[in-house]
Amino acid sequence: MSRKIWLWLLAALLLTLAFWQAPRLLAPRFPQEGSAAVTFARDMRLHHGQAVELSLHILERPVSAPVRLLAQDIAVTQEAQIGQMGGWLDIWGLPFSGTQAPMAGMNRVNMGMATDAQVRSLDTLNAKQAEVEYLQLMLQHHRGGVLMAQEGLKSGVPQVVTLAGAIASSQTAEIALIAGMLRERGAAVPAGLPAGGMDGMNMVH
Repeated sequence: MSRKIWLWLLAALLLTLAFWQAPRLLAPRFPQEGSAAVTFARDMRLHHGQAVELSLHILERPVSAPVRLLAQDIAVTQEAQIGQMGGWLDIWGLPFSGTQAPMAGMNRVNMGMATDAQVRSLDTLNAKQAEVEYLQLMLQHHRGGVLMAQEGLKSGVPQVVTLAGAIASSQTAEIALIAGMLRERGAAVPAGLPAGGMDGMNMVH
């Protein structure tokens, strides 16, 4: 077989390989299971979910206009962000939970998560007490959210970094706002989160 024919056959083989490999080579590189981006999306969805839950509970009570406005803003904003992060996981071809449940390895209280009893208290305390309880719980919840957002900033995935930065910024501002609202009501401002929220401590779901 002549050299020319061999060259034609080689060219055809290379074109065939390129045709079959092109979709894989051109496909976007999505974050993989176990990456910081995927962990952030799953963990923050769970964390946001409780903020929405707390806000919906307090919106059922006859609370003051400033607290109602804050709760409405938190519920709407964080529900939208839950949808955004769920959309990422869908696009990345990953489930909402991996082999480990979201926030595995974190301590709930140390990350600002309210206990079931604290959530229920928003329904049983009188309106003024429930208002203060909500503000105190949400202040701690935001502190945990900021810690988690700081981890998201390390993911290296542009859309994740953007959202994590927005969460850290907005919740830091709301922490100051909530602290002021508590002082106006003569209520205690929680000193801070317990240490060790993200140090591998087991989390009870």
